[in-house]
Amino acid sequence: MTEILEHAQKLVDRFKTRNPFEIADGLGVEVWQRPLVKLKGFYTYARKSRYIIINSELDEVLKPLVCAHELGHDQFHIQLARYTLWQDVMISNMSTRPEREANLFAAELLLSDEAVLEVLDEDITFFNAARMLYVPPELLDFKFQILKFKGIRLNAVLNASSNFLKR
Repeated sequence: MTEILEHAQKLVDRFKTRNPFEIADGLGVEVWQRPLVKLKGFYTYARKSRYIIINSELDEVLKPLVCAHELGHDQFHIQLARYTLWQDVMISNMSTRPEREANLFAAELLLSDEAVLEVLDEDITFFNAARMLYVPPELLDFKFQILKFKGIRLNAVLNASSNFLKR
């Protein structure tokens, strides 16, 4: 987990933003928005180019999360996209570990420790905190896992599944 957290922070520091669209652009990853029937998004590598495709039908709050998640795949799982002949096969065969790593990366990229702890200091519920931070509760749960890993004591409310974005 340490490698994922450090890498996300290096990107935030390098690009001086937590905006995954700006970071993807800075890294040379093209982000396209297209209508997708069953998917929220996916990552692919083709002809020496990297692409994040996001379902254009998603609400504007969810699009940055999907972009950050897929950017996690770009940063840590590019080999899966390089060596899979059919994108559909790769998506259906993604193991829990790559999905968990992409979710941890997205949580660290999108949510600063300070922002989360500030909201929690206001003595509000976990679900209201997620609403105030404009993220699904599952992503906040991944950030809680990160904060616990860093030694901050928090009470877990959820045990978010690694594939929560597939629902």
